[in-house]
Amino acid sequence: MPTYVILLRAVNVGGTGKLPMAEFRKLLTDTQCTNVATYIQSGNAVVDARCAAPALMKTVSAVLAKYMGSPVPVIVRTRAEMERTIAENPFAAEAEADGARVHAVFLSAVQAAAKAKDLEQIVTKYPARRDRFHLAGDVLYLHLPDGAAETKFTAQSVDRILGCTGTARNWNTVLKLREMAER
Repeated sequence: MPTYVILLRAVNVGGTGKLPMAEFRKLLTDTQCTNVATYIQSGNAVVDARCAAPALMKTVSAVLAKYMGSPVPVIVRTRAEMERTIAENPFAAEAEADGARVHAVFLSAVQAAAKAKDLEQIVTKYPARRDRFHLAGDVLYLHLPDGAAETKFTAQSVDRILGCTGTARNWNTVLKLREMAER
């Protein structure tokens, strides 16, 4: 049975989108997911499911929308996709030094390489930030040497520029989710 990583956007962050992880685990179990495990309170789960990733995303999205009363963006990645994300990290050395300053933004759609020039406007407009990025298909890698709190690579700006939904995780979380998926 395939193992998937489920990533939610904007739950339990800044006092919005309250979703207790115990309830999230129950909702996933009720959708026929097995070996359900969550990580921290920000909407990360690792599950086994018999369906394909797009079907799992659709099911989880519907269940969460009903529970929460509004849509919750859901990104699903296979174990192999998580491995690819880790293997292709262009900021691996920086992540090794400080995993909190490197992020992977998991995107809901594959992006053309030409979209990188549209993201470049953020770096150009805010050069003092020193933020760097690399767009690779359905992952946007960020190196934020000054920290994530003041970055201009916000969820809203990335969504607007790329025309799709993304949800970011710092590198420490990415590695932990991969470790959970290997079990």
